[in-house]
Amino acid sequence: MTNFISSQPTPDNSSKKVQSHSRFYYMDNLRALAMLLGIFFHAALAYVTTLQELWLAADPANSEVIGFIVWFTHTFRMPLFFIIAGFFSFMLIEKRGTSAYLKHRLKRIGIPFLIFTPLCILSVIFCVGWAIENIDNPSPMLMTIISSQDNPDSPPQPFSTMHLWFLFNLLLFCFSLWGIAKTQFFNTLWLSTFVSRGVMVFIFPLFMVPALLTQPAPLPAPERIYPELWSFGYYGLLFFMGVLLFKKQSILIHLRNWTLPMLLASVALYLVYYSFIPESLNIEDLMTEESSPYFSLLNLTKAALEAYLAVWMSLVCIVLSQRLLDRQNRVLAYISRSSYWIYIMHLPVLFWVQLILLDYQLHFLIEFCISVIATLMIGIVSYQLFVANTIVGRLLNGAPKP
Repeated sequence: MTNFISSQPTPDNSSKKVQSHSRFYYMDNLRALAMLLGIFFHAALAYVTTLQELWLAADPANSEVIGFIVWFTHTFRMPLFFIIAGFFSFMLIEKRGTSAYLKHRLKRIGIPFLIFTPLCILSVIFCVGWAIENIDNPSPMLMTIISSQDNPDSPPQPFSTMHLWFLFNLLLFCFSLWGIAKTQFFNTLWLSTFVSRGVMVFIFPLFMVPALLTQPAPLPAPERIYPELWSFGYYGLLFFMGVLLFKKQSILIHLRNWTLPMLLASVALYLVYYSFIPESLNIEDLMTEESSPYFSLLNLTKAALEAYLAVWMSLVCIVLSQRLLDRQNRVLAYISRSSYWIYIMHLPVLFWVQLILLDYQLHFLIEFCISVIATLMIGIVSYQLFVANTIVGRLLNGAPKP
């Protein structure tokens, strides 16, 4: 397959011909980096003051600076992933057709979700049980779990899909796209007429504001085992945005001159948005905010900031990756193929490492580095031994390519 030449815009009226013979290396590499960023993000949550009462491995050594950086990445990390997912989803539809696309998504997303979600949950339960018996300095959340075990009247915790919530939501969006694609909706003239750089940058984020009005800051994960409507109005629209970017790839070329202004504007918006993030959260506060969404000027401002940050920073990342990552070598190929597995297994391993570190009085940066490096090393070794050349690897990544 020939490499996608990022310096040449793809003509809108012949995109299908070009796309069918192109390899979007920059999107492959960016998707892998977005997944691996999740390890750094989750590792850093242990040292964020906002989540000291809620994160299982929260450490007494926390930092406002870490929190400032973490919540900035939180505004665009998963939005970027869903945009990329929508981009590749429609590429599959145009290359293979709707029926083959649905089978592909069920195999690569549905089956891994059904297999690994219960395994991850059981691993975390085992990790918590081990920590209760062996950790001398438990975290506040661990203390809450211990207290709930001693109280028979404690309400049961709702079922959570944990960090694999993105698979469940992505599968729902893929089903929706499959149904829409069968109607030939994306082959109408409205696409070339109304979808433009200006629409993507300034108009599209407004459609996500109603969904964000119902959620607190920082934005929680739609981790329930049933469809959450606000997720369709936020992540689902971002997935749809990825579809539009695939259909009209010239937008990415036209956005190059806007990259620096969007980056600077995003930093300015984030300085305002950061004031909406509370200094600390507990379970009672979280339940209250989730159960009673409200409309106000401040809440509208918060929602608008979230929407524009998600779109602008995602577009900045995509345009930069098109310039810097549109190539492939052995290292990038390995990262791309291993990232799916590493992300799936990382959270139980990360919890285990960080819970052990609770009994050591180390600087939080040292603990952060230890937890990230240990999780990545275990992920790489386990991928090489148990995934790369096995049926698990073929399930996650397809047949190995030369």
